[in-house]
Amino acid sequence: MKALLFLLATLACTASWAATDTGTEADHAQLRQLLKIAREAINTNRPQLLESHLHKDYVINMMNQEVANQGKPLTQLFQEWFKQPGALLKSMHAVPTAAIKTNIYDGRFGVCYGTSVDTYQLKDGRSFTFDSKWTATVIKEREEWKLLALHVGVDPIDNPLIDGYRRAMGLGGVVIEIKRLFD
Repeated sequence: MKALLFLLATLACTASWAATDTGTEADHAQLRQLLKIAREAINTNRPQLLESHLHKDYVINMMNQEVANQGKPLTQLFQEWFKQPGALLKSMHAVPTAAIKTNIYDGRFGVCYGTSVDTYQLKDGRSFTFDSKWTATVIKEREEWKLLALHVGVDPIDNPLIDGYRRAMGLGGVVIEIKRLFD
């Protein structure tokens, strides 16, 4: 019984050690640079700036719940949003801020989360600013941090787009607009 308790205590200590932030200041500097590059890529409508910083198996779940990955690359998603006939967006501006220093596990994986103030300028002249939240997972490959996964979200009920339609048209208008956005 004592041997079993010793083994469990040893495993618990080992597990908590593995979860300890093992990153160096150089790791965190590189991760801050990655956030800066992502912000520039979004704000200048140049997603290609981020391509070399994406892991080959990346997945990005955007605010509208569209997914960018190898099947639908980020550059294609931006093309659809801004350049194709019928595209709704004129510009997008994001100000992401990390809420924590990236938790780095075993020197190879990192998880960070934060908030962002995101402004979307529509081609019809309207503008909407959302307070969003994000979570990112990064992986270190050959001494370089790459974005593996990113999820961005907003409150689907309490946000400026829904509030505007709620004021303008009441609940019926909200339902109509939600249907229009997803058709």
